[in-house]
Amino acid sequence: MLSPQPIRILLLEDNSIDAEAVSRQLRKSSPLFQFTWAETLAKAKAELGAHQYDLIIADLSVPDSSGTQTISILRELCRQTPVIALTGLDDEQVEQAAIKAGAQDYIVKGELHGQALARTILHAIHRQVAENQTRNLVAELRVSQRDLKEQKRLLLEKNEKLEKLYSTSQEIVDNVSHDLRTPLTVIKDYAAIIHDGLVGDINPEQTQMLGKILGRADDLNGMVDDLLDKSKLEAGLLHLSRRTQSLDSIVQRVQMLVANRAASKQVTLRLISEDGDISVYCDAEKMTRVITNLATNAIKFVPQGGNVTLRTKRSTNGEDAVVEVVDDGAGIDASELTKIFGRFEQASHHGAKQASGVGLGLNIAQKLVALNFGRIDVASEIGNGTVFRLSIPLPNPACIAGRMAESWASKMGPVSLVSLCLPEAKDQRQCDDFERFICGSFRAEDLLFRKSDNRWLLLFSGNRSDVSQWLQRTESDFEQMNRNRPFGALPGFTASLLDDDGRDDIETVKKLLQQEWDREDELKDVADERTFGSEELTLGTPCDLVPTNVLLSGAPGMIKHNPVSRLGVNPGCA
Repeated sequence: MLSPQPIRILLLEDNSIDAEAVSRQLRKSSPLFQFTWAETLAKAKAELGAHQYDLIIADLSVPDSSGTQTISILRELCRQTPVIALTGLDDEQVEQAAIKAGAQDYIVKGELHGQALARTILHAIHRQVAENQTRNLVAELRVSQRDLKEQKRLLLEKNEKLEKLYSTSQEIVDNVSHDLRTPLTVIKDYAAIIHDGLVGDINPEQTQMLGKILGRADDLNGMVDDLLDKSKLEAGLLHLSRRTQSLDSIVQRVQMLVANRAASKQVTLRLISEDGDISVYCDAEKMTRVITNLATNAIKFVPQGGNVTLRTKRSTNGEDAVVEVVDDGAGIDASELTKIFGRFEQASHHGAKQASGVGLGLNIAQKLVALNFGRIDVASEIGNGTVFRLSIPLPNPACIAGRMAESWASKMGPVSLVSLCLPEAKDQRQCDDFERFICGSFRAEDLLFRKSDNRWLLLFSGNRSDVSQWLQRTESDFEQMNRNRPFGALPGFTASLLDDDGRDDIETVKKLLQQEWDREDELKDVADERTFGSEELTLGTPCDLVPTNVLLSGAPGMIKHNPVSRLGVNPGCA
């Protein structure tokens, strides 16, 4: 066991009798105290320069110094060593002056007692150690603060450079895409005119060559689309308009887009609908793009005279529809399947010529499918072709809301459920136009479900205040849209917050969404109620959406703000 370390003390005292008294008291209290005696401040300085001490006991009056100046000089010389003032005066003012000068404690010569002196010394050392640690921490924090400020400055500079680079790259992509599209459009138009014999007859060989030109132009156009979509995805600027869609209409459009390509390669393109037309919830344009990409790839890699099948059916899980793109090509090596959806990756089809492209199509397709809460998988066997399987959710609001919560789990904030009505709609076209307008007014993380011809449920990512701000922005957009609508202004719409005791977590709102979706009872037709003007429109039970208690109901181009009413639950718009 290690023995305790001795405590080295420097005693500055010009009186030998007082010095002996201090020495005797120290020896009596503990053998650990070792002290050196210096009669003058000059000798004390020399000792401090030559040796290290744990404590200094200094008389306030020595031949070459007097008063608290002695303490100040010693503290300046040894900032991390505690100093105890020693004096024959029991004076409170002297004591305060000594402490102010830097002394850790104050001892009167006539009151020296062994144990009390020892405790005073130990307490002074402990306080000084704590003070030193604090001072070191403060110094380290100041250094860290300076470093952080410098790092912040450098990061701001780097961020500014990155923003400029990103902006430049975005501009380059947009400009290049635009510059490519213009000549591509001309090439495709003229090639199609000649191919269709509109400017004179052409022979079969020329027809085949023109078909290849059109096919390669489509390839290049697809690459431009890939680059644009990738750029928008990374920037978070890709707009989504998810609604209930007809799956048959999506697949039939894909057939129309790839028919010429299949015909030019003498590939038989089949459509099989095992369960008839199925309603799905997605962005139709994005899903058309994904399935077209899969079908185009299949046509590329099947041999001439091969077969490509687009098959639709319901999933066994009861939550999705499935689109399968099946080909009888050479198949894909198993080692390639793990990387097929990677960025700038292209699979090597067994025995097939490598296709042109930048390797972004499947990577983008996977991301687009995920944004529509579906999945995409691939299965292949050498010699037996390839099957790409795409799942798209059925229009089940609670299920889709759950998938949204899973996909946004790391950054899921509050959500609100808003009911929207177009009570005075005159025909289906007005309702459809209003739905398209609303879809264009919110973000990718918001979901719109159509409950009936003129009623919708909006799952909005935000709290009550966010809903109010969104509706205020929508007011201005609605007004502008109505001014420019060629068939006349749309009638006013109403908006109400469906609230469950003020809770805005996803699980609570999901249950409320399912309840409202399953409601079969509808309120009476509200077309004869006033939705604009100075009269108050009652929207049901108050739920205090915002402190100002605003009623948000849209007249043509206007959302009404009524200071005496509240935005509340409106069962009639459920």
